[in-house]
Amino acid sequence: MKRFFDVSEAEQEVLEKIWDQGDCIKQSQLLALFEADGKAWKRQTLNTFLSRLEEKGLVKREHRIVRPVYSRDEYNCMQMKAAIDDMYGGRLSNFVAAFVKGNSINESEAEELIKILEES
Repeated sequence: MKRFFDVSEAEQEVLEKIWDQGDCIKQSQLLALFEADGKAWKRQTLNTFLSRLEEKGLVKREHRIVRPVYSRDEYNCMQMKAAIDDMYGGRLSNFVAAFVKGNSINESEAEELIKILEES
C-alpha cells in the first residue's frame, strides 16, 4: 500500500513526539525526550530523521526549533485518503463496505455514521 507520505517507523516516532509537545520544540529537548524513553540516539541520528521529515515537507526547522507542518489529524486524514485512493479506488463507500463486512457495528455506531455523512 502506498502512503501519502512514506515515513519510516523512526520518523513516525519523531513526528509523534513533536505533536505531543504542541506547536514547536527545540531539537535538544526532543533529543532529551528520546533519551528519557531509553533511545540512545546521538544528535546526528535525530538530525538525520529531522532532515528526512523536512525533505518530505512534514516539519520545518529554524534556529534549532522544530515545528510540524501538519497537525496529527491533518496528517492522518491525508494518509487515510491515500489509502482509500490506493485500495478502494478513491471511493469511501467501498472502504466503508469492506470495513463493515469485517467488523460488526451496532445501531448507535450506524446512526453516528449516517449523521456524519449527512453533515458532510
